[in-house]
Amino acid sequence: MLPRRFAGLFIFVFLTASTKANGIYGNGVGAQAMSMGGTDTAWSDSPLAAMGDNPAGLGFLELPEFDLGVLSAIANGNFDKESISHGSLNDSLKAIPEGALAMRLGQYPVTLGISCIPDSTLLADWHYTDPPGGLNGTTTYGYQEDKSEILVLRSAIGAGVKINSKLSFGASVGLIYNENQLKTPYIFQNLQPGSAAPYNGAKTLLDLDTSGFGGNFEAGMIFKATTNLQLGLSYKSETIVNTTGDANGDPYAQFGAPPGPLAFHYDADVKNKFPQEASLGLSWKFHPQWRLALQVDWINWSDSFETLPVSLSHGNNATVNSVLGSSFKDNVPLNWRDEFVYRAGLEYAVTKNLALRAGYSYGQSPVPDSTLTPMTAAIMEHTLTAGIGYRWSRYEVDLGYQYDLPVTRNVGASGLRAGEYSDSSLTVGVQTLAITARMQF
Repeated sequence: MLPRRFAGLFIFVFLTASTKANGIYGNGVGAQAMSMGGTDTAWSDSPLAAMGDNPAGLGFLELPEFDLGVLSAIANGNFDKESISHGSLNDSLKAIPEGALAMRLGQYPVTLGISCIPDSTLLADWHYTDPPGGLNGTTTYGYQEDKSEILVLRSAIGAGVKINSKLSFGASVGLIYNENQLKTPYIFQNLQPGSAAPYNGAKTLLDLDTSGFGGNFEAGMIFKATTNLQLGLSYKSETIVNTTGDANGDPYAQFGAPPGPLAFHYDADVKNKFPQEASLGLSWKFHPQWRLALQVDWINWSDSFETLPVSLSHGNNATVNSVLGSSFKDNVPLNWRDEFVYRAGLEYAVTKNLALRAGYSYGQSPVPDSTLTPMTAAIMEHTLTAGIGYRWSRYEVDLGYQYDLPVTRNVGASGLRAGEYSDSSLTVGVQTLAITARMQF
């Protein structure tokens, strides 16, 4: 379990940028799983995979093992709104580590695990000209950095119980660290109380940072139906995190004022709800050198990413307080849809020590056109993966590559106030490289 300061440092130093075929979640945990399209629910034969995908995998681990991995991602994207605004996604290379340890509990058929894994990320770092909008439809803050971050780090402890040679159950509990950042020209959507409602649609520069902790649990089962066929099932609970922090801004352009006199600071509270999900998988070694893995995931976005509630209090600018009040709430509409993600992976054992892997996953983007902006650009659908693994003695190194094929989405009439993103288009593509080192001892 990471202390708050260490967790924050961990995130800022190793922050990754990625948008996946399944919203803000990655395709498997570790290079091996990623290179097979994220198909790990029925396999999970390492501490990292078990603690990240299906804790039942811990039950079949006989020897103590430590896994350490690094993921590195680079994203490319373009935003365009007719001839009014255009820009691009920051394509700088970023990386993030992950690790897990598992150890058998004496002579008992119980294996304990501990891990620190980035559970999900949504990071969009754009630079483009602020489209005209606001109360009068013409307010713009010019060329800006538009940045949105929702990051989740899960530190967990778990256990797997081997019932017999065919069946294992497992569970884990996690401490969730969530960090949110929004730096953009922001339009108020659904202000409360009612006295502030006339300013719905008003635009301000906003820099919001909040962080906080929550908790969740994960449980799973792996059944070895035959020597070569395994079935897996896993479930992860919903996570609710109440985060606190600061909101700074300046609505000078909206009200025709110079920068500075209307600048404000509020204490900020953001409530994030991350979805429950369930996975069903199959792993079939249909030939001594070949293994096929299939998996389907269900992610309950509609009950979590419906709105993003933001509460601001203790405002320090008397002029702004006279209009909006010293405390108020806003609900940002998201309206994400539930999602099924379909995965397939193939592994070929070239030799006893060398394996080649490939995979594919597909999940229709949960983000509707009506609320799509560059800051919510989790629009990837088709993902191709490949990788290689080499084992010698007590050690193994896996390398995985993932290509989220570029997707272009067009917004007709935006459902957000002021219609700034109406008649706009958005293109995003991501490439990810992962390396995982495993050591048994």
